[in-house]
Amino acid sequence: MDLKYKLGTGRIVKKRDKAYGEMAFNDRYIEFIKQELKENTEKRLKKFELESKKRLLPLEIEASPKEEVNAEFRKQEFEEFTKKQIMPRRAIEQSAKRLAKKSGEAAGNDFRNKKLGELDKKADDYKAKLLAKYPDANEKPTDAAVANYKNTTKAEEQKYTQLKEKYEAEDAKKVKSFIEKIDEKNKKLQKKLDTSNQELAKAYSKNESKLQDGKIMSIKNMKMYFSGIKAVDDLSFDIKEGDIFGLIGPNGAGKTTLFNCITQFYKATGGELYYRDRFGGIVNLSDYQSHDVAATGIIRTFQNLALVPLISVIDNLMIGAHIYYRSNLAQQFLNTRKLKYEEKANRAMALDVLARLNLLEYKDQIPANLSYGVLKKVELARTLMSSPRMIILDEPAAGLNDVETEELANVIRKIRDDFNCTIFLVEHDMNLVMSVCDTVCAISFGKMLAIGTPQEIQANPVVQKAYLGEEDSI
Repeated sequence: MDLKYKLGTGRIVKKRDKAYGEMAFNDRYIEFIKQELKENTEKRLKKFELESKKRLLPLEIEASPKEEVNAEFRKQEFEEFTKKQIMPRRAIEQSAKRLAKKSGEAAGNDFRNKKLGELDKKADDYKAKLLAKYPDANEKPTDAAVANYKNTTKAEEQKYTQLKEKYEAEDAKKVKSFIEKIDEKNKKLQKKLDTSNQELAKAYSKNESKLQDGKIMSIKNMKMYFSGIKAVDDLSFDIKEGDIFGLIGPNGAGKTTLFNCITQFYKATGGELYYRDRFGGIVNLSDYQSHDVAATGIIRTFQNLALVPLISVIDNLMIGAHIYYRSNLAQQFLNTRKLKYEEKANRAMALDVLARLNLLEYKDQIPANLSYGVLKKVELARTLMSSPRMIILDEPAAGLNDVETEELANVIRKIRDDFNCTIFLVEHDMNLVMSVCDTVCAISFGKMLAIGTPQEIQANPVVQKAYLGEEDSI
């Protein structure tokens, strides 16, 4: 990034992105507050229900036939007795097996039958004791007891309804007050955002002709040389917004190098790289440093997993929200209330992402305990924490079996459709590429071979030759 950009347009971009990040967090925070209030209300109502059941239980017993009540008491107490016999019975089975190995099957069976018989007798004796304690008495409840139970139940239900309405009204009032405060903050942030975008519109006006409508990225005459080696050699193509765009080519074709140029890990030797950001501005990504690219909405995964192995899946996802964290170092060090609320809001977002990708069951597990296929999906889930416009996937199916690859394909489609993302992937698995991509670009030695639909690429003789020879096909 040159000094002129850093002090001029770059400064405005950072100011705009900070305002946008604040507004994006505020929107998520409102949803979190609503959810937190709802959960607290549900807890209070459940507490009331439990207390209500305790109050009603003696009345229910009085209003029920004595035979049914006693039968239920006998059932419950015998179930508790049976649970206490589980471990002794297991111990007898283990001892019988050891005795059978030492002294023969007959000795083991005799031991088992004797000891289990003793436990069975204890169970029968306990049943008889329970029957004496809770006899089969054919005794009907009084009309007064039944009426008392019905009337009290109705009164408890009315209390519950009134309490629910009261809590919901209180929550609605709190949410309204909170939204009003957030709206005031967002109005100020929106002014900053509008001012920044107006200033940037002037700076970006010269780029308007560089990217056609409906396109999210344009790569023109891209070159990347390493000591004379042409890793990317005069490569040009456009990517449609909302596409799943596949980049294929033999090993050493320059695919990952191109990704590194897009995300500014490498500064290209030559060429132009234009991208339509989330505000509709057409920016030259070459002006950015690698750590600033994520703020434009471009998020990347790597060939090797980049999850932190010894923290939970949900904590790994929360790392992906780092570009929207507002708490400064001092607030994080002191673990302030602001930081706690921020973490709660981001955790709520992470839970939502995991649920939508059917990964919620793994939220508290550490990556070290999960299969490689699940980890690949978790890594994709983490990219969504940054609200991306484009996700760049570097060989996402590497190391997966056929079933895991098919599941991954479904996740990629779901991310594109449900999260309004453009997907740009490099992949060697042709089954995945041909099944999931809308457009495929084939390159070799950094040069374009062909671009088109998966079917067109599959039938292209130049691509066939680059991969498998003249007479073969992909």
